[in-house]
Amino acid sequence: MLRTAALFLALVAGASAASYPEYPKTNPFSYGHGVFTYGPLHCTPRACDVVPSCNRAHWATNIEAYNKQADPASQFSNVYTYGGDIEFWAQKGHDGACHAPASMDKNQCNISIFYDPQNAAAAEVYRNTTGVKSTMALIDSRMDGWEQIKTYNNFDGCKFGDFYPNLVNLTDAGLVRLANETAKLYCAQDIIDGVQVDLEPYKEPYRTNLQKYVTAVAKNFYDEDKEFGCRNDNHPNGRTVAYFTFAHNHKPDFTTGLGPNGYYVFSGYDLFPKTGDGGFMYNSPDEFADRLRTEISYIRPVIGDTGHFTLALPLGASCHEYEQYVPMKGDGCGPACEPLTNTARMHEYAQKAFDVLLDANTTKATNGLFCLEDGKSQFLGITWWSYSYQMTYPPMKWFDNEFLPGQPPPAALQVSADNLKKLSDGKTTCVSGPAPTGCTAAGGRPNGCDCEHSWDCKSEWCEDATCKDKPAVQVTFEDKL
Repeated sequence: MLRTAALFLALVAGASAASYPEYPKTNPFSYGHGVFTYGPLHCTPRACDVVPSCNRAHWATNIEAYNKQADPASQFSNVYTYGGDIEFWAQKGHDGACHAPASMDKNQCNISIFYDPQNAAAAEVYRNTTGVKSTMALIDSRMDGWEQIKTYNNFDGCKFGDFYPNLVNLTDAGLVRLANETAKLYCAQDIIDGVQVDLEPYKEPYRTNLQKYVTAVAKNFYDEDKEFGCRNDNHPNGRTVAYFTFAHNHKPDFTTGLGPNGYYVFSGYDLFPKTGDGGFMYNSPDEFADRLRTEISYIRPVIGDTGHFTLALPLGASCHEYEQYVPMKGDGCGPACEPLTNTARMHEYAQKAFDVLLDANTTKATNGLFCLEDGKSQFLGITWWSYSYQMTYPPMKWFDNEFLPGQPPPAALQVSADNLKKLSDGKTTCVSGPAPTGCTAAGGRPNGCDCEHSWDCKSEWCEDATCKDKPAVQVTFEDKL
């Protein structure tokens, strides 16, 4: 993974984005549906070998086969492809240099963002796949990676030590420098329309510095002064920055930090885990649907009237929606050493997701939140999880606790093809007339806004998840609160 910037720039210099009909991309947002893709976890028989990526865009053939048989409105037009990670390496003789406050001297603490040239080449392949109109690079890291290792039997399988990017340790100057390096590195490739930042977890003590970093990256990708190469002839209004998270964890101030080109990738899976098998007991399809309905209610208050989002849903196995869980033998399975086999299949989870999203009650309660309108709606589309060689947890390459299947089965793909197009047909998930203003207020919302409690509404009446006039003759308090 440790490749020079010169090699990266040489690789991408010969590839021009000018030939794509989507350029110049005057609207930085990529409307349509997408899929996550990952290269092999191991490139040699030895898990601990430090070698360049062997990502060859293997899933391009699967995506092309799907897109060729799907209605254009159901195609995977956006590919989120793995780019790289962030690492903190204390240099020899400076063991504490990456502790707070981390040294700004890279000869003491080498804080770096990576984008392997092979992953960049894979992005080019995906961008040339039938039906694909946009590629976004994934920046994945666990800020609490060392804590995960402690939880999982102290299994530091490759003895790499604590190189995980705990942003808490960075000063404000260190966060700005990292954000600047992120923009310069990823915007060097013109067919990258944006990045998704997946730095987890979004919780204390990480939140403050994580938000500072994402805010700085978003500002750089907007690139109003053309300082970082993110704004050019093909991207005249800059590029996008997405943040992967749960809606129930967020407040509108994070949306403000994302800026005019930012959006959320809200996870609709792995929601509200049960305690069984170390927290990895699977959800039934009905339990998944119930959790998704609950999560949807948090989206509008977070994005307000101007924020944007995609909804990530499981088409291949997640950590709580899967067909089979196979833990590794010996050290490394931590609190989840019990194999599990689910009778439900992935297509059942996909269908349940559409049962929720296409439900007229959801459309009414959210005031058409999932009505997909190219260039207009706050909703950008569905992003499916995922095409992966192995879906494992924890994500370090020496762990082998596997959730199956790692790729979408044919029956699940068929559910996708049959239903995605309904989100943009102008009727199934849409409502007529403009949305009422003031619907994001903590209280005093006008009639027509979505609500959960009577005190959300100016009328002090919430019925069928919508603020309405208070009736002259009331029914039971319990029914209407």
